[in-house]
Amino acid sequence: MFRGKAAALVLIMALASTTISGCKSQTTTGNTVVTQSTQADSGTDGTTDSSTAEATVDKDFSDRDKDGSYDESSAVKINLNSDKAEADGAGVSITGSTVTISKEGTYLVSGTLDNGQIIVDAVDTDKVQIVLANAGINCETSAAIYVKSADKVFVTLADGTTNKLSGGTEYIDTDDNTVDGVIFSKEDLTVNGTGNLEVNASYKHGIVSKDTLAVTGGNISVNAISQCLAGKDEVKIMDGTFLLTTSGKAVRSSNEDDTSLGNIYVAGGTFTVNSKDDSFHASKTMVIDGGTFTVESGDDAFHADQDLVVNNGTISVTSCYEGLEAYRVSVNGGEISIQASDDGINAAQPKSASAEGQDTSQGDSGKEKPEMPSDEQVKEITPRSDENQSGTQSDENLPQKGQQRRGGVPGGKGVMGGGQMGGGMETDTNAYIKITGGTVYVDAGGDGLDSNGSLLISGGMVYVTGPVSDGDGAIDYNGDGIISGGTVIAVGSSGMAQGFVESSIQCSVLHNLTAQQEAGTVITLKDKEGNELICFTPEKKYSSIVISSPKLQTGSTYTLTAGSEQAELTLESVVTSNAVREGGRGSMPPGNNR
Repeated sequence: MFRGKAAALVLIMALASTTISGCKSQTTTGNTVVTQSTQADSGTDGTTDSSTAEATVDKDFSDRDKDGSYDESSAVKINLNSDKAEADGAGVSITGSTVTISKEGTYLVSGTLDNGQIIVDAVDTDKVQIVLANAGINCETSAAIYVKSADKVFVTLADGTTNKLSGGTEYIDTDDNTVDGVIFSKEDLTVNGTGNLEVNASYKHGIVSKDTLAVTGGNISVNAISQCLAGKDEVKIMDGTFLLTTSGKAVRSSNEDDTSLGNIYVAGGTFTVNSKDDSFHASKTMVIDGGTFTVESGDDAFHADQDLVVNNGTISVTSCYEGLEAYRVSVNGGEISIQASDDGINAAQPKSASAEGQDTSQGDSGKEKPEMPSDEQVKEITPRSDENQSGTQSDENLPQKGQQRRGGVPGGKGVMGGGQMGGGMETDTNAYIKITGGTVYVDAGGDGLDSNGSLLISGGMVYVTGPVSDGDGAIDYNGDGIISGGTVIAVGSSGMAQGFVESSIQCSVLHNLTAQQEAGTVITLKDKEGNELICFTPEKKYSSIVISSPKLQTGSTYTLTAGSEQAELTLESVVTSNAVREGGRGSMPPGNNR
């Protein structure tokens, strides 16, 4: 069962059409109400775009990848019947319940094998198409479809058919290859067509390619002990409908031999994912150009060791430890909703990798991910309790009425609240979260946006309902937090509250309240004429508010209201804040990454 607040997805899908100039159009989801303008928010921060990272990812699909058609009249028919099989053409040999394809061609498979397999053992220039047309294959000790050798193999799901592949709980190697998937290929593998495929992997993986796994269509359901879809060089998906359930990672690409590989590319498709480990995991780069995702993850929903780029798509993460995590995270478009027990979006160098010549020892500059439990251990990562999500916090760090501070922290760093952090945090100059467009909604038990380097926002709409604990913040970065466009509303606890830096182009406000407000307490920002610019209703308790919008101008006065508290804010600088510190803490770094 998928948990979390599905209303968050409704929220972000409606935000694009709501208003920032008065509450003319209002979207309500549970306790959350956000109003925004129909005027597009955009801007530039002068930083490098994500095209360099995307250049390493293969986005191409061949015509044959995309074409699930076949000529039935010329195809070799293979009929399966319990413990035996028969074929009516050349290129096929049958021994008991083992069918071996040895030549290029199209092979139409129907019927059922109770305990057998199809093996492709052709020369490395041959392209083989296996058309599944109401086929069922179970193999207790190996892969139901095993590709030993070929140039490329296409598994086509015939229109209107339902196909089932499964395996036992222990595989026995019959050659030098370690076979660990219900469909296992040593070569490039493409799944196409419009039919249905059900894969049950009781041993380890569902569909595996030791080169590139491409999927361009079909209705695919995979239930696996370990990984559902895996490609050593790359997993690339053009379209299809996917139901992926696993005790491990749902979609994974990892290549230890070539550090330029291990990529995931998604152009489209509909995904429903439930995984105990990461839902999507790339050892190099992940690019999402489209698709609709509903994800429940026991760890990261989307993880890339190097670059994670979201250009489009609708992503709803209903439960996870962290939502988007990579060394560098870029959001250029799409609609993203994240419910995270820890950080919503996190930019940090991977623990075990050396990125661009940097020291791999993380110390306090990188967040160490929890080890996933073995199947024998009943110890799962779960979201924080409702008590922690909505509990109280100390008022000792809250400012007194009338206190206001303009500008950033000395040294050009962002404005922080009166947190209790001791010692310095290293800044990773290569790490960043960059948002140039799209809509992002984050509900985080830890930090909402957490970067071990910089936070760069030049467009889009960003809404963060952050932590209630004083050890985390709605916004957290170790380098610079620069905003040059877009709209940001971030609320949470005040202990480690952080705003944007003075070098930003667009005005912003960080305002810590004198008392913690209850969940559902409306926040409004009005100009001096009384026009309502912002209206936001957080779903959790909060005592700190960060707002930035193209509508904010230096020299202007605004009225900020949160429940019974009201403050007049005159923007005499690009950064306006009332955040205060205890004596001697002025040298505190701008982040609290762990």
